[in-house]
Amino acid sequence: MTIIHVVFAEEDTLFRLMEMGLKRKLTLEGEKTLRYFFGSEFATPLEALTTMADRLGLPADIDTTVCENEPKLDHVLPTADFVVVEASTLNTDRVKACAPKTRLIQQFGHAYPNIDVATARALNIPVANLKRLSSQSSADHITALILALARNLLAAHRAVTDCRDSTQSSAFAKDPPRNKFNWAGIRGFRILAHSTIGFVGLGENSGFVAHRMRDLGARVLYFKRTRLSPQDESQFGGIYYAPLDELLAQADFVSLHLPYSKETEKFAGREFLSKMKRGAYLINSARGGIVDEEALYEALKRRHLSGAALDVYRYEPVPTNCPLLELENVLWSPHISGGEPEYMIVEAEAVLANIATVVHGKSPQDLVPEFRS
Repeated sequence: MTIIHVVFAEEDTLFRLMEMGLKRKLTLEGEKTLRYFFGSEFATPLEALTTMADRLGLPADIDTTVCENEPKLDHVLPTADFVVVEASTLNTDRVKACAPKTRLIQQFGHAYPNIDVATARALNIPVANLKRLSSQSSADHITALILALARNLLAAHRAVTDCRDSTQSSAFAKDPPRNKFNWAGIRGFRILAHSTIGFVGLGENSGFVAHRMRDLGARVLYFKRTRLSPQDESQFGGIYYAPLDELLAQADFVSLHLPYSKETEKFAGREFLSKMKRGAYLINSARGGIVDEEALYEALKRRHLSGAALDVYRYEPVPTNCPLLELENVLWSPHISGGEPEYMIVEAEAVLANIATVVHGKSPQDLVPEFRS
């Protein structure tokens, strides 16, 4: 019996969980991931993972390779029955290396600019994608942060809770209703249809948000190293590329979507923040290290920026002596944009289920549009 070989194109915590699902046992790398996301009590997700392959009807003998580097990926591609990829590039040569053995290229995510789909189609290697729960959750959260800033919900919430008088006994009003428009005198609302949203970096999560902002009538700008094609820009509902300085000067809301690296360390520093439109808002749901927090504190303190919404911070949990905690124009959330850790188990099963579908001789689910015609 021929042993199936599943290749994961890069090192990734989620791929380590999928590997564990295929191996049907706890691995060192998988345990590290489970402990990070679930803490020491990970028996339930572990059981879900180690029984997953049996539930999906996958054979017991499956080889797996997680590629820690590019040379390893190039070495193993010709032996792959299935390739699972998130960010690694599967260019023409790599897709050709997959033929004729590979039965499915599975993109772990919705967007797939990293795959030469035309070559895959010519070689009859199906390509499928996945609309990840965590990406949808991130898009929901980023959208919520933008809306909360636009509606000045921080000030609105405090205006109501500050009415509480702890010296009085608890009572619900029994008098006839009385209404007074904006009785707290809240100001500073932004109408999204009259606003410009700028995305610094445009990936899967921010792409979902960009489309939603367009649906709400906002003008959407984006900056990234490689500009999208006009066709791709239109698929996001009509967004516009702008050089970084132009984006910062025009955007009422600037949302950061960059990976953390030596190149992006404190990317949003004093110069970056000073170039932002006066009165604008900053949103960071990417990584804390890309923002110079001291510079952000200064920009918020002197009201060059009206506010910020932060889901990530350089040190997590946030240190109790962090000066940003003193400010009333910062909206905080504790690194939750990706949602529940259980989403990872659902996403892992979705990938393995598509592999099982092909193993069982059926057509894969969620083929990319190029394979549907």
